[in-house]
Amino acid sequence: MQNSTEQGSHMYVLTLQSQQKSVCTLSGTYTPPSGVTRFDILAQLRLDAARQHPSMEGGIVLYFALEPNTV
Repeated sequence: MQNSTEQGSHMYVLTLQSQQKSVCTLSGTYTPPSGVTRFDILAQLRLDAARQHPSMEGGIVLYFALEPNTV
């Protein structure tokens, strides 16, 4: 999602399992644009995961967390 040294407004953790049973966990920060829903963010993260790790395309979500990135 966001690749900069500045942290986003939200922190996420996403764990996917591929059809071949391999598991991938991604985490980071993201600042969603106005009007973007939690579901939209999950869908985008799944697309990003599949781009980075093609075996995760169509994978099932084992865990998803999206929380404000506060002190």
